[in-house]
Amino acid sequence: MYSVKKQNKQKNEKMTIYDKVLKALHQAENHNSQIMVKPEVILWPDPEKQWAEVMAILQEALPQLLIYGDYEPAKKQGPAIWLKCMVTKNLPEADWDSNVTPIIYLPGVSKQDLRNVENAVFNFQPLLEYQYTGTTFLQENGREWTVLAFLENLEQGLGLKVVKDAATKDALVKTLPSIIQSTDVFYGKSMVDANFLNSQIFPDLIPGILKWMCRGGRYLNSLTPGKKEVFFNLCRSEYDFEPDEKNIKAIAEKLGSKKNNWKYVWQMYETAPSKYPEIEELLRLAKPTDLGTGIFALPEETWPQVNEQKEDELRNGLTKAAKLAAPEAIEKLQKLEAEHAKRRTWVWAELGKSPLAFALQHLANMAQEINIAPDTYSVQSLKDWYTGKGFKVDQSMRRALAVVKSEKDKNTIKAIIKLLYQPWLENLALKMQKLVETNAAIFTSQQATDESESFVLFVDAFRFELAEEFKQRLTKHKYKVELNAAWCAIPSLTPTAKPATSPLATSVSTESEITDFRPKLKTGKDLLTPAFREELANKGFEAISSLSAINPIKKQWMEIGDTDTKGHEEQVEMVKRLDEIQEQVLEIIEAAFDKGIERIKIVTDHGWLLLPGGLPKEQLNAGLTETRWGRCALIKEGASSELLHLPWRWNPSIYIAYAPGIHFFKANVEYAHGGISLQECLVPVMLIESPGVKKIKATIDEIKWVNLKCRVQTSEIPDGYLVDIRTRYNDEKSSIVLPPKRVVTNNTIALFVDDDAEAQAATVVLMDENGVILDKKATTVGD
Repeated sequence: MYSVKKQNKQKNEKMTIYDKVLKALHQAENHNSQIMVKPEVILWPDPEKQWAEVMAILQEALPQLLIYGDYEPAKKQGPAIWLKCMVTKNLPEADWDSNVTPIIYLPGVSKQDLRNVENAVFNFQPLLEYQYTGTTFLQENGREWTVLAFLENLEQGLGLKVVKDAATKDALVKTLPSIIQSTDVFYGKSMVDANFLNSQIFPDLIPGILKWMCRGGRYLNSLTPGKKEVFFNLCRSEYDFEPDEKNIKAIAEKLGSKKNNWKYVWQMYETAPSKYPEIEELLRLAKPTDLGTGIFALPEETWPQVNEQKEDELRNGLTKAAKLAAPEAIEKLQKLEAEHAKRRTWVWAELGKSPLAFALQHLANMAQEINIAPDTYSVQSLKDWYTGKGFKVDQSMRRALAVVKSEKDKNTIKAIIKLLYQPWLENLALKMQKLVETNAAIFTSQQATDESESFVLFVDAFRFELAEEFKQRLTKHKYKVELNAAWCAIPSLTPTAKPATSPLATSVSTESEITDFRPKLKTGKDLLTPAFREELANKGFEAISSLSAINPIKKQWMEIGDTDTKGHEEQVEMVKRLDEIQEQVLEIIEAAFDKGIERIKIVTDHGWLLLPGGLPKEQLNAGLTETRWGRCALIKEGASSELLHLPWRWNPSIYIAYAPGIHFFKANVEYAHGGISLQECLVPVMLIESPGVKKIKATIDEIKWVNLKCRVQTSEIPDGYLVDIRTRYNDEKSSIVLPPKRVVTNNTIALFVDDDAEAQAATVVLMDENGVILDKKATTVGD
């Protein structure tokens, strides 16, 4: 059973100093009306002026709180004669109820000064009578109330244990304005000392240390004198250094060594290294020649030179691997991955200084999947294998290319791709073509059907492996996703394949004349863009191009993306554009569901081949062809060719010739489509459903700033939900909140933000435990 003392302590933990002071002042007014006259006034002596800085805060709840001092009526402060007029309510500023007892705060006046009537200064004498007609606000032991006394007193204060040294007493007074109304500042605190209190004045000490390291005197000049003093005190006591730019090398070495409290400074730097750009060069300057060995060794991951050296070693290792036979190269990649994987967790990876370490991960994954033989028994088994795991080879190759930037690194990665990926890609295409040559039903038996979905989103050149990646992203957002694979119309070119995947497919003639592989409508119209849109409308679909046009009561067709254009223009460099395309598609999905769309169908026209260094060239004399594109051609009537020939989708009497394997009819081309391969012809069809309206109507009710501390009040949400403050609401990397984790408890959370963000426009974002945004509200930092 809890003792009374324990029960009181639990009660006190839920109350603030502010609450306790108000309660104590109210108790001072109490009197027994049967034997006593109501006190005319309450005198509050404060010889050390400890409470002076919080008078304005207390006056918000106590309009009867007056201050002895120079005449400043706006503060309800004035000399003795003015105070007496206020007590008797002879002035309009005396705006409290008549049954309320006025309180006079006496800064610099002690209990003894009140009793020393003979020696009282003339200006103070008019107030002395109140010690007889009123009451004096004192502790039970007769002493004046100090801040320390309110923290320690079990009955009338918070009942806390407080270190009684001079530093703690001084810190109590300095921090009082910051902590007087805080409900959680002392929660669970067994002992209060100067360092703890100073951390309340300077809650952002660790980022402050990093900013000082970056800016030196400019940072110190941005602090108030009081805060600067606290900063120096905490640096000395907690981090064992004097903030002096002359010692910056030794201080940077402390950071890189991560010893004692410096490990927390390093952790802060790791979370947002781009905010402190100067730190990298300071660490470079401070790195010891010898990092030591054994238990005395310094960490290797904190020094930029170590990471650079290991990137060079990895580049050399990859270059050597590219000169080996494929089996030995794959084994070498696995060994390099085991050695360098840990560097992807280093801060230099976050800063983009470890591109090869990231590329290596994808190359190792690619090599592992290449080792698994595809099932080539039939086209269906080949499709099943590719959609199950084979696509990972293409995905890993693309990702490896996307993370490297320098020409030196690109050439290193391309050499591995040429060694391992090109033979795999060529072999896979040849097997696919052989199967199709025997049985082309996957292309020749395609039948157009009416579109049953109401909102169709066409994403240009959305290759299957990209759709798989996008599916994972959608799943994280809690969308319901169904991904299927289908065969596009051939040749895998936009003029042929796009109509087949659109709502107007049933209107396209299968007896079309061929013009640049473009069919005609059954009406005879050439299927150019105007005719395409007109026929969409005839099919009941509205073609829209903006988010504002989305309408849940209409059937709509929307197009997005220029992957194909970028591929032809930029060749292999187009891989860096693909994340941007996914972002755009996600934005449309979110907007559509917000507007009431219940389900979205994503379709595309074709995929593509991508090979750094260029696809191998297949010679085809232009004089033999009516139309020749990169991977397919219409051979002139009467001309002979050994190439694979297959019927055109929109007129089976017209046969199209296809380049063998991954070959191209021109040289030095890295991006292509129009041929017969899994990568070009197997396309995704996605059905995405909204996760639905959540049963929990989670909302942000209130946002309250106190300097750089933001208190957010929510409603109707379980513990464990997340709150963040971002400059771009849907980008978690734009967060301006300082650690630790931003978890809501009891529908409330207090967050601290970086002082660089003061006065910035931002958005407070409420999310469930999976990071799905439930509510958001605009705010201005510190306002």
